[in-house]
Amino acid sequence: MFEQSIRAAGEALDAVRLDSYDLMSAPEQIAACEALARLEARVKAHQLAAAGAADRSKAASTVGATSTGAMLAGAFGGDPVAAGRMVKQAKKLESASATQEALAKGEVTLGQAELIADKLKALPGDPSPAQREGCETQLLDDAKKMSLKDLSRRADRITETFAPDDVDAHEDETIRNREAEARKKSYFWMADRKDGTYKGEFVIPEAQGEMLKNCLEALNAPQVKKAEDDPALAVLDDKPSYGQQMAVAFMTLIEHLPADRLPDVAGVGVTVTVNIDLKSLIDGIKAGTLSTGCRVSATEVRRMACEQGLLPMVFNGKPLPVDCGREQRLFNRAQRRAAERRDRGCTFPGCDRPPAWCVGHHARKRWADGGATNLEDIVLICAHHHRVVHTQDWDIEFAADGYPDYIPPASLDPRRRRLRNGRFRADAAAA
Repeated sequence: MFEQSIRAAGEALDAVRLDSYDLMSAPEQIAACEALARLEARVKAHQLAAAGAADRSKAASTVGATSTGAMLAGAFGGDPVAAGRMVKQAKKLESASATQEALAKGEVTLGQAELIADKLKALPGDPSPAQREGCETQLLDDAKKMSLKDLSRRADRITETFAPDDVDAHEDETIRNREAEARKKSYFWMADRKDGTYKGEFVIPEAQGEMLKNCLEALNAPQVKKAEDDPALAVLDDKPSYGQQMAVAFMTLIEHLPADRLPDVAGVGVTVTVNIDLKSLIDGIKAGTLSTGCRVSATEVRRMACEQGLLPMVFNGKPLPVDCGREQRLFNRAQRRAAERRDRGCTFPGCDRPPAWCVGHHARKRWADGGATNLEDIVLICAHHHRVVHTQDWDIEFAADGYPDYIPPASLDPRRRRLRNGRFRADAAAA
């Protein structure tokens, strides 16, 4: 029976030619990708169930293998690391039967299933079987509408299903323990490659990683600059990759660190100076020297002299106005910060782009149509979905809880049902 079922599944896939996807319409291709992803999850559930059963029965010993992982690696693929990981995943899901069934039905991904199993194992206190089941049911429901990252954040507060009065303390303890473990795992190294470049690697806690990523993405935000127009990227032979663009953003960040605010070393500031005489700087034909001894081309010195100059800025000590009315088209810094706190990123349904990638959009009435640049009108939206909203005539309305809902055009949904970004917000969940 098993062999017949597997053979039938294989024959069903064989009947679909790989080039048939090119003949599909865009909606059909999108549907095919999701259907195949769900099918992959179902196959993975059976694969893990089989690996778990083989491990429990010690099937590896019958063929002379040293472990289940070694047996699986020898059977197909020849990857002992992947095989060992499969055995661990199978053991992890053994204690989460409902999650295992959801994976087998294609309702969750393997990543979501592992996250839920890990969270159930780490529940604080001594929850009863019914409480554990309630947590699992809730997380499985949340997994249908949340990204893996948002589901992880939601899982940190899952104890609200059986201990609502202690959920804040439980979440704080979970995060505190995670931060402590992250600090233990953190490291950094960099080395001179002796060819004019440095290389390195680091592992840092999530909070500091998000800060760094946010800085780099702000410097490399696609709606702010185009890579092909950036002189710093003109030296590349081909169109710069995302990694190359982020490397340029990282270099920009390093050059703009506020050295005057960094701690002194033995009484000497850590500022790196560039030594070059004025005539050479003007003529641009002589290299300069950093205070570390590194030689820098005259072109690079002139660029630094231009970009690193200090511009005097005078403030009147008053905060920026929050509402600007019709006199100002663009939202100001204060309004963006307020929107970032509420929206946490692009508000378009399903988008996970961070605030640094977003622009402020006039949600209630476009400025060109007479709208006002007030705080109550702003929503954050990434450059891509900003174009989608304008070209496809999506509407945006604020619900009673203050969060924006998107209403698709009738051409996409004749019923024009409201959609919302499923990004997890702890404050909203608590409310």
